[in-house]
Amino acid sequence: MRKNKLMVLVVLLLFLMSTLLTSCTQATQGNNDSDKVKIGFSIQDISNPAWSEMWIYMQKKAEELGVEIVLSDAQADPAKQIDSLENFIQGGFDAIIVHCFNADSATSTLQKAKDNGIKVIAYDTNVDIADSYFGLDNYAVGKQIALNASKFIEEKFPDGKVEVGVANYPLNQVCLDRAEGIVDGIAEYAPNAKIVAEAQAGYVDEGIVVGENFMQAHPNMKIVVGIDDAGLLGIYESVVAANKTADDFGMFGIDALPEALKLISEDTIFRSTIHLDLNNIGERMVQAAYDLTQGKEVEKVVYFPLNTVDINNVSEYLEK
Repeated sequence: MRKNKLMVLVVLLLFLMSTLLTSCTQATQGNNDSDKVKIGFSIQDISNPAWSEMWIYMQKKAEELGVEIVLSDAQADPAKQIDSLENFIQGGFDAIIVHCFNADSATSTLQKAKDNGIKVIAYDTNVDIADSYFGLDNYAVGKQIALNASKFIEEKFPDGKVEVGVANYPLNQVCLDRAEGIVDGIAEYAPNAKIVAEAQAGYVDEGIVVGENFMQAHPNMKIVVGIDDAGLLGIYESVVAANKTADDFGMFGIDALPEALKLISEDTIFRSTIHLDLNNIGERMVQAAYDLTQGKEVEKVVYFPLNTVDINNVSEYLEK
């Protein structure tokens, strides 16, 4: 009788152990993401509103595709970005989307990534060895911003004589190219206009300070052009505070930030911006990164469309 009871206990114990082992194995298999495609995204500074919104759409696309995407924010530090790229390589990522400060300084690290079988997509700053590039001819972008400003100058200043301020951001090649395009564009499209000041203003807080300096040092300044909307929004605050909101004052940027669109729609001194549809570009970059990992061909170069937004068409973009 004891032997029978003992046998029953042994059988029950073996059954319980088998059940627990099966459960543990199933749980492990259910959480095993080793086969999941991993994409790293290295951005210059996620605090930029246009890029932070684009990142939201990139995450949604990654979720749709069933891939993992990891953000690394360089926080305007090129050295930190190189470290992040090294981490992606060591972490066994399948693809990297990188927003380089400088293509030359990042090339050797990105070449190491490619040597490890990692696909590379360059965003905004072209890298020759990248599998695909999504970006702009930023010099041409700068000239377009200048062209938008020149049309306003022609309308408000028949002789073309007006003082101009330029908000630049010399910390990366993209913005250097844009600023160069702006300066050359003003010289070409509004030859009688005079650029009296240039200063770094890529973000709102920088713009507020730059705007104050512009208004104090150049009270007759009537035109401000910038390499993005964020810096101009800060300058706008200072211009308004200085009561310089005359009908002949104009500000011209790029990125179509919601705040900029709102000011344009209200017919303020913020006259125009350029819409790049970065949210769509973000989704397309994630799709391209995934396709590359699956052995599919993707476009080598994808240029963003440049759509000027002003009082005449801003309602279309506000609806979007």
